[in-house]
Amino acid sequence: MNSSTSSSETDPGWGRGIIACMGTLIGAAVLVLALMVVVDPYDSGKLGLLGINGVDNRLTQITAASRARDPNFNAAILGNSTAQLIAPAELSGATGLRFVQLYTTGSAPREQLAVLDFFLRNHKQVGALVLAADPGWCVHARPKEEGAPFPYWLYDRSVVTYAVRLISWHAIEQAFQRLSIGLGWRQRMNPDGFVSYEDIWPPGQFKEVGWPRDPAPATSAGTRATFPEIAALVEIVRKLPADVPIVIIVPPTFAATVPKPGTDVALERVACDAALKAVIAGRPRSNFISYRVDNALTRDRDNFADFIHYRPKLARRIEQGIIASLRDGESATIDF
Repeated sequence: MNSSTSSSETDPGWGRGIIACMGTLIGAAVLVLALMVVVDPYDSGKLGLLGINGVDNRLTQITAASRARDPNFNAAILGNSTAQLIAPAELSGATGLRFVQLYTTGSAPREQLAVLDFFLRNHKQVGALVLAADPGWCVHARPKEEGAPFPYWLYDRSVVTYAVRLISWHAIEQAFQRLSIGLGWRQRMNPDGFVSYEDIWPPGQFKEVGWPRDPAPATSAGTRATFPEIAALVEIVRKLPADVPIVIIVPPTFAATVPKPGTDVALERVACDAALKAVIAGRPRSNFISYRVDNALTRDRDNFADFIHYRPKLARRIEQGIIASLRDGESATIDF
């Protein structure tokens, strides 16, 4: 009697092979996850048993987490690349605080707030905060996120949210980089986070790119006073001790991009500046400084790499203004 049953259905070797294959895959996944737990590839502080310090990665949205939890620092500089040239060592040397640079390239305010929240959760005592507020803080409605997704999972409170992201090729690569740092085969990035873009945009070059993205004017007088990003900042600041100084700066832009007095854009800027200034109201040794002005310094193309990225000459002036503010508050003399 002929049977229509195939040999693949009756051969027990097929079943054993599938089970062995599945077992191998599961075992490999468990080993990879164990490696991730031991190494903590992004130096988040949520995992890790080896005590490796630091990371080596040019993705600032990733590396900021490692620096933001570093107990060697008690003060922070936040913003996007318009904050990048503010040197934490200069602020530290003049104030006695220990500043870390937590800029994240191309970031929007809500992303900077995620980094700030992470920094505050990892530092029970905060010496000072410095925020470079570009026009993105002046929107009247939070825009939809565009471009590469920000790794909120890295800054999230949940270990589980973090752990589920660790089975990936990027995480594995990061883990081996971290192991190399631990073994002394690779150098960690500058612990205080300072990286100059002068190497990318050498002095003497000005690129006609990067026009400031000033938000669309408000549709009504009531809307003009609504700034959701600043409101979210207020909620965080409200939880800080009253004696934590905060300096908020508006970074300089090339003079041709400064809103002309009397225009709708200028009125928007005045309203946004007032909202930002209100954030630090009543705080000792705190200040709001707008460096977005039309003067001899901002008309000189040699002081800019493009329309929004300024050169070290202006960065040093900004640092002096921050230092003076952390000493004298709103009565500080600002030389700009």
